[in-house]
Parts: sequence; structure tokens; C-alpha cells
Amino acid sequence: SAPRHAAAWPGDPVPGPPPPGAAVSAPRIIVLGGGLAGLSAAIACVDAGACVTLLEARTRLGGATWSTRRFGLEIDNGQHVFLRCFDSYRGFLRRLGVEDRVTLQPRLAVPVAAPGRPRAWIRRHRLPSPAHLAPSLLRFRHLEPAERLRAARSARRLAALDLADSRLDAHRFGDWLAEQGESPAAIERFWDLLIRPTLNLPAADASLLLAAVVCQKGLLGDPAAGDIGWAKLPLGRIHGEPAEALLRAAGARLHLRSPVDRLECTGDGSPAACPAVWVRGQRLEAEAVILATPYREAARLLPPAAGVDCDGLRRLGRSPIVNLHVVFDRPVLDLP
Repeated sequence: SAPRHAAAWPGDPVPGPPPPGAAVSAPRIIVLGGGLAGLSAAIACVDAGACVTLLEARTRLGGATWSTRRFGLEIDNGQHVFLRCFDSYRGFLRRLGVEDRVTLQPRLAVPVAAPGRPRAWIRRHRLPSPAHLAPSLLRFRHLEPAERLRAARSARRLAALDLADSRLDAHRFGDWLAEQGESPAAIERFWDLLIRPTLNLPAADASLLLAAVVCQKGLLGDPAAGDIGWAKLPLGRIHGEPAEALLRAAGARLHLRSPVDRLECTGDGSPAACPAVWVRGQRLEAEAVILATPYREAARLLPPAAGVDCDGLRRLGRSPIVNLHVVFDRPVLDLP
């Protein structure tokens, strides 16, 4: 029988006995990375009866979504907003038992405010898709009437693009909009409003393929897909803390401040044949290793035998999300 827990480092608490009914010979799985991907993978593994060890280089879990205290305030890093169509994320929250810590609009309703202009709304109406957004678009006060009609035409053409056509990724969404006759003002006042918060880029720099994915799956498909949800509590209390409690209760071993030195890959050369992880000079063996680190770290760790194009990983670009917290001394909008 394989031991239920991987070897502990000096000073680690001795784990308790396996939960009732747990198989002593459960497969040993090491998860590298304690972000949302690593946490969801670890939870799936313990739910399946595996013996899990999770290694995280940081002092906390949650990856890019975390909370800290500054000047007496608990503030966050990470993205607070999600959509109803984020089925995997919402399932993750459900498994953590924290659905009451977020809110989800019963129906999409977004106010759009700009200096010197009347407020406009993007709302979901009781019409079949894609007409459910048409009334809002045709009354969108930040565009001229001709621009509203042109935007509706562009939306229909965007809905017709083939998401399986990888060539779309070589084109910029802003260039495509210009080809449809969209004015710079329309791109700034309407299309950037949709693309910047979802792709973290303005339309001028965003991939046409990714923009089409956002619009087709989030706005132009299922009418309810684009309903917006957001965190009601600091992100650390929604992701990292409850995930840590769940995993520890399930008998998983969690090691923070544990950057991995290297992986060993033997056997048939597949990624699943990585049975050993070196960390702090110790060799940890497992039946499988799940790599859930940022891509640059993955490129550093993956051995040649894994058969992964690590040079291709290193060439990937990134668009960091920067959080800026501003505390006003008075109300600035008459909105919640």
C-alpha cells in the first residue's frame, strides 16, 4: 500500500488518519500551483479519492486573486466580475460553498456614465437572442443614431464569424471594426466598453478571434449568458481561504513557500509520466503531477522528456491586469 501522504518537511504537523472509507492505496497526486486552476484541480482529485499534495511558492493560496490590508482597509488584487456563462467558475464557488459571498444579476443591466452626457444603459430585454440587446443598442445615447445602426450591423457580422478559424487570431479587432465602417468615436464609446474589461485590451489591440468569442458566448448567444456577477467580500475569503479549509479537511497536504526546483519525467515521455518533484532538496514521488503554474514557470520546470514546446511557452505574450484602488471622500455617483 502506498502512504496516504507525501513526506513532510521538518516542523510540518503530522496529518491525521484518512477520512472514513478512504482507500489507503489511493493514487498520490502532486499539484504545482495554488491559483484557481491548481485549487480546482486539487479539489477534483480529493473528491475522486486521491491523496493530494499541493505546492505553492507564495505565502498564500488564490494565485492572482488575493486580499491584503493597507491603511486599515482590506483591499484586493484580481478580477471581481464574472458572467453567468462562467459555468466552471460558478461550479468552483458552489463546491467551496461560497455562492452567498457573490451576487449575480437576475438580468443584465449596466449603466454607462460619461461627463456631459445623459446616462445610458446596456440591458437584457425579454426578446430572443440576439434581439435581446437591440433595444438598448438602439437607445444608446453615447452614439449617434447612424452609429447605433452600424453597431447593430457589425454585431450581426461578428456573430457569423467562425470561431474554429484560427486565422482570425492574426487580425486585430479594431482593424476589423474599421473595415465595417465603425467610427473611432463608436469604437471608443461602445466597443471598447465591451472588450476592454473582458480581454484587458482596447479593441485596437485585441484579437479578432477572442473578441468574437466574448461577443458570441457572452452577449449574442444565450440571452442570460452575459448577466454580471461580482464579489461581495474580499477575494481571499471567496477563493484561497475556503479552498484551503476544504482541502485540509479532506486530508490534502498543503505546502506554502515551497517553490519547486525541478520535475523528473520518466516512462513513455508523456506529461502524465512525471512521477517526481524536487523541492527544498527533497524528492517527492507520485503517480501523477498536475502543473498549474504560470506559463513561464511551466516552461522552466518541464523536462525535455515531457514533449512540450517550452520555447513556444516562453514566447507567449501577456497583458497584466493592474488594480488601482481609489478611496473618495464623498459619493461620486448616485449608483450602488
